Amino acid sequence: MLTKRIDLFTILGFRVGLDLSWFVIAVLVTWSLATGYFPGVLPGLGPQAAWWLGAAGALGLFVSILLHEFSHAIVARRFDIPIRNITLFIFGGVAEMEDEPPDARSEFFMAAAGPVMSFALAALFWGVASLAPSGLAGALFGYLALINLVLAVFNLVPAFPLDGGRIFRAAMWGWTGDYARATRIAAGLGRGFGAVLILLGVWNLVGGASFAGIWQALIGLFVISAAGSSEAHMTMRTGLEGLRVRDLMVRQPIAVPHDTPLERVVEDYFYRHRHTVFPVVRHGRFAGCIRIEDVGRVPPEARAGRTAQDVLPEESPATVPPGLPAMEALRVMQSRGTSRLMVVEDGTLRGVLTMRDVMAHLTIREELEGRGRPA
Repeated sequence: MLTKRIDLFTILGFRVGLDLSWFVIAVLVTWSLATGYFPGVLPGLGPQAAWWLGAAGALGLFVSILLHEFSHAIVARRFDIPIRNITLFIFGGVAEMEDEPPDARSEFFMAAAGPVMSFALAALFWGVASLAPSGLAGALFGYLALINLVLAVFNLVPAFPLDGGRIFRAAMWGWTGDYARATRIAAGLGRGFGAVLILLGVWNLVGGASFAGIWQALIGLFVISAAGSSEAHMTMRTGLEGLRVRDLMVRQPIAVPHDTPLERVVEDYFYRHRHTVFPVVRHGRFAGCIRIEDVGRVPPEARAGRTAQDVLPEESPATVPPGLPAMEALRVMQSRGTSRLMVVEDGTLRGVLTMRDVMAHLTIREELEGRGRPA
């Protein structure tokens, strides 16, 4: 769901940014408040004042969601759970964890922090609204109190990936001691809740409430997608537990000597083995990786006079040691935006790890364990 991130600022060590999709919801919220909500609660409100209130309400929602996510991030830091960024997007906000919480207790407190913050903000804004010196200020802070209350209650629905779903998973995890089972149940509830939202959206769409119907259906699709992603991550985490890179890598990979002419690289490696990237070695030492696009930039008539060494990219390839835990290797793949890692130890190429190798291991494991379960 996230598209392109715009970095805004850093607070307490957390980088805050906006996904481009956030501007869609900012415009929609401002428009709906200016043309519907505030004119409804303040009869006789002029158009200019309504639009100013709408923009202020959208800004207040921005700050409220940001504080909600900051509460998650601060508690996560307390439990040594790394948070990469805090990003606001079309469906709200997300504190981007580098990994799932290590235990049920940390999951519970981190998940509960968001709704607690939203309830606190609702109470604060309600108090300010009751003391506001003008109707305009009262309406604005009354809206912020209402929207924070809605955010808190909605997020407490026990459906993953909502905070309530994480709290439910933490409770199941702590009770059963089975992370995988707790995740499957919470994700199943998330898919069920998402399906209900989609059906409700279709019902509203048929009933004439087009905007509300489309919005509910989109949220339902997002919840279903996020629940599936969490279950897939759980499968990886449990399936790779205890494994290291050496257990999954391809040993003795096909490597290109550094002085191989490019015309031979094309014929003997790219065409013959049908890979798009090959490691390059120089006197038994890892020198880098040659990619098909690097060779493609050299005209065919010039390839005989150039070698693999000549077209190695300047940036260092993604490498990992053979003893690195497999899940850590996947995080390296994610951070480097690659599906292939060179396994290097003391400057020597030991193997290659690809996402395809990881997924093949998980598929075989799931097939064997699935057949081993009683029907």
